[in-house]
Amino acid sequence: MRIAVVVRSLTFGGMEKVAISLSEAFDKEGHESHLIYFNETANKLPAPKDVHLHSFELKKSMKKSYFGIGYLWKIISQLLNILIRNSYFVWSGLLMGYLFKKKLFNIEKKFGSFDLIIFRGQGTFEMIWPIQDSRFVFVNESLLYKNKYDFLQKIYAKLLFNKRNIVSISSGVEASFTNIQKSLNIPILKHARITNPIDNDATRLLATEPIKMPQNPYIVSAGRFHPIKNFPLLIEAYAYARKNLNMTLDLIILGEGQERKQIEETIQRLSLEKCVHLPGYIENPYPWIQHAELFVLTSKIEGLGMVLLESMVCGTDIVATDSPGGIKDFMTDKLSSHICKANKIVLAEKITEVLQNPIQDFTKYLLPYSNEKITQAFIQNFVTKKS
Repeated sequence: MRIAVVVRSLTFGGMEKVAISLSEAFDKEGHESHLIYFNETANKLPAPKDVHLHSFELKKSMKKSYFGIGYLWKIISQLLNILIRNSYFVWSGLLMGYLFKKKLFNIEKKFGSFDLIIFRGQGTFEMIWPIQDSRFVFVNESLLYKNKYDFLQKIYAKLLFNKRNIVSISSGVEASFTNIQKSLNIPILKHARITNPIDNDATRLLATEPIKMPQNPYIVSAGRFHPIKNFPLLIEAYAYARKNLNMTLDLIILGEGQERKQIEETIQRLSLEKCVHLPGYIENPYPWIQHAELFVLTSKIEGLGMVLLESMVCGTDIVATDSPGGIKDFMTDKLSSHICKANKIVLAEKITEVLQNPIQDFTKYLLPYSNEKITQAFIQNFVTKKS
């Protein structure tokens, strides 16, 4: 079959990385796989191998279209956004959706019609929202946790999701979308829960890349330096463990973002400069994860928890604080005891406990995330059989 995966950009990020992984999964399962992205950026993830790559550049195309009329429409959309809050995508999408349809037609003219077109992330949906096509599948990555939607938000939600095929990547995301969909009375074509694929072999290969090893054994965490990741809680728990539970391991947090200053201040306040390290953004975090004694996740909300799954692929045990989302989908059986309350003392005690009694084999927890299972789920749920 001919499958397209569509994402807004290929910048370094979890959603973009999964879009690449999904396109590669379809290729490895014998399908003709295409990856379409809308915005060129200076810092891009490595392009997938053996996948047809297409840059649509919708924003630039919009500015240049129709002898400058597109640029004028962009300015009008920005002005309307000032008058009607958060409405920019509504107006700009009217033109970008048409441009997408035109560019998609040109690709299909060359390669043939797609059987399935999978869009990742709400920012991607917004850019093409006016286009309706039964082959389109919108993959919802995040929890929609608002209890009340105002008048405008209801309109926006209906524009995005009305009569769409929807995929949620975890039970938590599925439940939150269903709640919003029913409360706003949004008709949809189909809603399925299909998680993200993990290429075990590729991840393990990346994990063998040589790195300059830290001097001391360590615990690791990774993610955007953003309040939702709750890294200060991890640092507080680590400080408690050092003071009260004989913790001797270092702590390494991989990532970058807006909360770096607050994280650094927390480290300094607790006098942990010599044992808590912030190497910054690491393009390939897997060697760091594989060599760690434990991976700890403290997110307040986590759509799925891919980094936990990737840690298990690397053979590294995991601890996570309890949060809405998808971690309980795979942290089952013995792993369920590795989930704890978001409290510094409880987390410190859980880290110590798991370090003393690690799980050795994660095979059964990773089986549902194989390329074969994920690609088959998309095809079985959304590809119309040809007579």
